[in-house]
Amino acid sequence: MTHDFDIRTDSAGAADIEALLRSCDAAFVPPLSSRVEIGAYARKIVDHARRIEACEGGRLVGLLAMYCDDLTTRRAFITSVSVSTPHARRGIAGALLRQAIEEARAAGMQVLALETSAANVAALALYCKHGFNIVKAAGDMLCLDLTLSQGSIMDNTRDYNAESKDSFGHQYAYGFDFDVMHPYMIKSFAPWFRQGSLLELGCFKGALTRRLLEHSDDVTCVEASGEALQEARVLLDGRATLIHARFEAVELPRRYDNIVLTHVLEHLDDPVGLLRRINDEWLAPGGRLFLVCPNANAPSRQIAVKMGLIEHNAAVTLAERDHGHRRTYSLDTLERDAVAAGLAVRQRSGIFFKALANFQWDRLLQTDIVSPAYLDGCYALGQQYPDLCASIFLLCEQGPVSAP
Repeated sequence: MTHDFDIRTDSAGAADIEALLRSCDAAFVPPLSSRVEIGAYARKIVDHARRIEACEGGRLVGLLAMYCDDLTTRRAFITSVSVSTPHARRGIAGALLRQAIEEARAAGMQVLALETSAANVAALALYCKHGFNIVKAAGDMLCLDLTLSQGSIMDNTRDYNAESKDSFGHQYAYGFDFDVMHPYMIKSFAPWFRQGSLLELGCFKGALTRRLLEHSDDVTCVEASGEALQEARVLLDGRATLIHARFEAVELPRRYDNIVLTHVLEHLDDPVGLLRRINDEWLAPGGRLFLVCPNANAPSRQIAVKMGLIEHNAAVTLAERDHGHRRTYSLDTLERDAVAAGLAVRQRSGIFFKALANFQWDRLLQTDIVSPAYLDGCYALGQQYPDLCASIFLLCEQGPVSAP
């Protein structure tokens, strides 16, 4: 997308910033003048903040101010995003935000934070679109964080092979995943599969792919870990088209009737960006996306919170970070990201009621304590209480396609 404005840094003076803030005072929720003295605030921004500016014809029309100097916690904080009213809806705020994300990352920050009013629906949608997650509500104000990985979102600095390996005390995948969750995922998907092609994004070593081949003889898989993909090649023995690539960079030759994305979205630096590619580029007309993520509100996680093992339901543990997790979804935040990407959510559900951790299930499954009927009961109970399931499931179809 081309823009008729320039992005600059730290060039505007206090008078220009004050004029901009006064011109869009009413666009803030609540109005900025009800919270600060605008002239003093503009001078504070010039004296202490990193300023990313949008200019048109030499005139300041947009500003993002960010404090990026806390090297102890490595948290940067966006204090203001403002665009003059005549220049709204031209992509200026998004361009400023993307530049801020890259500058905070380059400065060695690990988290980029901001606050916004829950009533400011447009601003909240913008931030969620760029990967921010709501971490706390204080009255009407929402606190949002974006976890920053080193390097650009679109570069290849992550070691996907290392992320897919077992770590001390924590496996990347468990027998419970393969022997229990995969069959029940397929059971949840089966009524909704469309006849035709299927794209699996993140096939790991091909275990779920092998089950998907029972529902489509035209399966394509994209996987970022070359080592995992090599094992998938052996397991699948030429029955699927396997592509070694990152989702951000891959160029696929066609659209697909079914797209399966299971336990992958939580790993991505830009989840909404991938969902938007699915909606705009890869879903065939009438096609369906099967989107599954681990559930923050699973009883096993809630019990771990009560035991003091994790801080809160949606926390990302150190072991999960080692495996590349960036967030932990619940039904509301997963649907938020799907809608932000333009997808139409047609069905919401959960997969398998789960009160034990995966390693506990692996031990239990080696005994005769749990019967197939008990497992079916946990699956059926999960249909009744999706928010208490091991995984949450959205069935999505193509929504309005974004303008190029």
